Amino acid sequence: MFDNVKAGKQIALLRKSKDLTQEDIARELNISPQAVSKWENGHTMPELSVLVELTELLGCTIDQILFPAPVPAANANFEHILLPYASIADFTGKTWPRSMSKPAILTAIKLFMGLEERKCTMNRQINDDTEYILQSAFTGSCFGYSWEPEDIWESCLGVYGLTCEVHARADHSQEEYISMAMKHIESGYPIIVIPKEYTDTILATGFSHQGRILKGISFLDGDDEKNAVMSFENLKSFPEWYGKDSDLLLVKPGSRTDSVVDKCREALHKGYLLLRNKIHSFDQPLVGHGLVIYDNWCEELRRETNQDMVDIQCMFPHIFIHYEGKLRIRQFLELCTHLIPDIDKSACTIAISKYEEMLSMCEKCIHEMMPRTPVDAAEARAMRQAYIGILLRSKELEEEALEAISASCRV
Repeated sequence: MFDNVKAGKQIALLRKSKDLTQEDIARELNISPQAVSKWENGHTMPELSVLVELTELLGCTIDQILFPAPVPAANANFEHILLPYASIADFTGKTWPRSMSKPAILTAIKLFMGLEERKCTMNRQINDDTEYILQSAFTGSCFGYSWEPEDIWESCLGVYGLTCEVHARADHSQEEYISMAMKHIESGYPIIVIPKEYTDTILATGFSHQGRILKGISFLDGDDEKNAVMSFENLKSFPEWYGKDSDLLLVKPGSRTDSVVDKCREALHKGYLLLRNKIHSFDQPLVGHGLVIYDNWCEELRRETNQDMVDIQCMFPHIFIHYEGKLRIRQFLELCTHLIPDIDKSACTIAISKYEEMLSMCEKCIHEMMPRTPVDAAEARAMRQAYIGILLRSKELEEEALEAISASCRV
């Protein structure tokens, strides 16, 4: 039996499934939005000629509108949410500094998949900074300045016995992109949506509205608080995620599990090569890696002085990036002394002490010098000279640390 109200609800459902608004329908059919609203509320129905045009627009038959079948559960806006494979303890690390998103995401994946072997007294996975420190080195994030190597996901997931498959948004239709994400989550594994622009990276463990809304947590380079959240209890919603230029990373089980010890050795070797680099090949002077950054940084400070600038522009946020990088290197070296059986611990201890001294100078700079705003160009000049002195001493210390690292792991 024909029912105006049911037919109206079906029109609304079909319209929304096509991501069309009432205004879109009105414009295409050359009618008023109020007329579409009356259809969907069951007050009136379109004339036959308009109904035919409407079915073409919605990609359906007249019978599907006038005599709609009950909506199957698969088409309802039910939420599909994956639960963590094992319970996770509250975060016990430090929120600041935690500005690098890739190490944080990898840490979250390990916890979600229940792969952290360390457990608290309540048999929950321990959630602290340890994995973040390791992945800062495995990804290479801590060895550079606003720079990270590309295509590191598969390699870094290997220590968890996982791998990944990457799909670019530009290579797929909207429906294909949504379908891939939805089916992968239904298979029991999370996905990562990596934007091309500077905005949140999404680790999604659920969806609703037939995949058009993802459920998960977000990460962002430079946002310490976001990168410290590993809670999968209060998921955020991300509508229209598929409309942005992004890569879709499907986390999958891998064929092997890489040794953490071997990965530490590899990261130590690659990190050493990155840190000793003296050639700059990036567009911006304070983006890149290696000893060359110190020279670039001092040159930027001198350039600002030559222009009689009162505002010291090249210290923020670079000093904080510098601080976190050196902190994570020191912490990584500390972990290596415990994880790598044949490492030269005495040489490694020397390297650690050099980074300790660098960090002490950096902390003084952040907490004592930077809060002071120069009143004129003369005071700014004096402050820049002090910063240059700190950077040159840091460079000396890093060169000494690299000599010790070279001896400790025979790179």
